Amino acid sequence: MEKGRCLNYLLGNSMKKLLLASTLAIMSASSFASTDDHSGFRIGGGFGSDVGKYQIHGLGESRSVSADPVFILEAGYDFNEIFALNVKGNVTTYTDYGDNPKNYRPTWDLTVEGEAGYTFVTDKGFSIKPYAALGAVAFDSTTSSGLGESGTHAIRTRGALGARMTLDSGLYFDGRLQATDLTPKPEKFNSKDHLLTQAMLTVGYKF
Repeated sequence: MEKGRCLNYLLGNSMKKLLLASTLAIMSASSFASTDDHSGFRIGGGFGSDVGKYQIHGLGESRSVSADPVFILEAGYDFNEIFALNVKGNVTTYTDYGDNPKNYRPTWDLTVEGEAGYTFVTDKGFSIKPYAALGAVAFDSTTSSGLGESGTHAIRTRGALGARMTLDSGLYFDGRLQATDLTPKPEKFNSKDHLLTQAMLTVGYKF
């Protein structure tokens, strides 16, 4: 797939609006932030893989398997030790079923989510925050078409459970399990068929 087409998918009208809203929210976050040491911006990146029903694709008689990789860029703002706002851009490469098992197609999505948890500070030079997150995710036009929304960018719900460890230096490690509603329009949600689950790990720096 040409780079130009991929960028067009990512920067569709719905995604532009979602990105603008999230940027404005993060820029204004400092006016609501707590004055404690837990507030601040974060930026990072990482990878992940589908788990559960969508994780493994058979590759013929060898019975070898191939997990679909997810590449992540993220930014966030911690208001205090409890609440945060996150913006994530994901690229997932899927194997298309067919005669050629090496047909790959990238899926682009952009997520804006709220996060709530609690930051526990240890005496060993780091803090850890278990959290839950909930937000909206916008998909590229090709994926949106597959979800029954041609001519527009599909927006779905995404939730996550995770934990983030932050060192005194500012370096952080974030692990999570997230679930995304991929119900095609106009079908009704069925968790067995329409819930995509992914395991993610990101590394970054908190300012």
